[in-house]
Amino acid sequence: MWWEIIAQTCSLIAPRQCPCGAEGSWLCPDCTALLAAPPIRVDSACDALQHLTAARVHEQERDGLLLPAGVDHSPVLPVLALGEYSGPLQRLVLAWKNGGMLHLGAPLARALGPAVAALAEDAEVSEPALVPVPSRLGARLRRGEDHTVELVRGLSRAGSGTPLLLRSAPTTAQEGQGARQRRTREIRVTGRRAHRAGQSATSVVIVDDVVTTGSTLRGTHEALTEAGMDVLGAAVIASARIPPAHSAQLPA
Repeated sequence: MWWEIIAQTCSLIAPRQCPCGAEGSWLCPDCTALLAAPPIRVDSACDALQHLTAARVHEQERDGLLLPAGVDHSPVLPVLALGEYSGPLQRLVLAWKNGGMLHLGAPLARALGPAVAALAEDAEVSEPALVPVPSRLGARLRRGEDHTVELVRGLSRAGSGTPLLLRSAPTTAQEGQGARQRRTREIRVTGRRAHRAGQSATSVVIVDDVVTTGSTLRGTHEALTEAGMDVLGAAVIASARIPPAHSAQLPA
């Protein structure tokens, strides 16, 4: 077609290259297939998202099952991701965030749509509000845009929900902190928009690019819940760790 002829001509000046290194396309078939994979639940691999639900000093028998001595945890909220933050998926995210390949935002948003849809379906919500995690001003200036906001807008254009862009900011930085300090990140949400969303108990899905310990998601969840909103879960592109049940299913 004529647009492909134009693209091929332009590629003589600015060659098209996928973040994985494949030439001739901004997103090669293999990376396109990677983004088409169904989302997986990763909250059990995020330390900061766990809270204590039970503790046993001795073994206990419950409903015919023998429970060993120890503690039980459950996640604060469900988190769905496209995959592990490594290999081709990591290269895609880094090229989008730090490599100037802003055109990747659209396919990444479309790929994240099924995760948002799954969270909404579980809660029987037809169209959730989409809340991006807050980023610091320095990061936005360094990258030239707010990537999580653009991800939310891309999800909205794909029909996955309605953007809810709140006045929010992390009150503690992540840089230079140990794992214990990063687990207790606090988020502040203010403004009339947050007040109105809280009054109507708006159902929201938190959107982020990468989850590591889960401290930012937990802080955002607590801030939104305290404001009166109903948090259905979080949808992220990649997770630093994958639960063992899923890691065996991922491509090497």
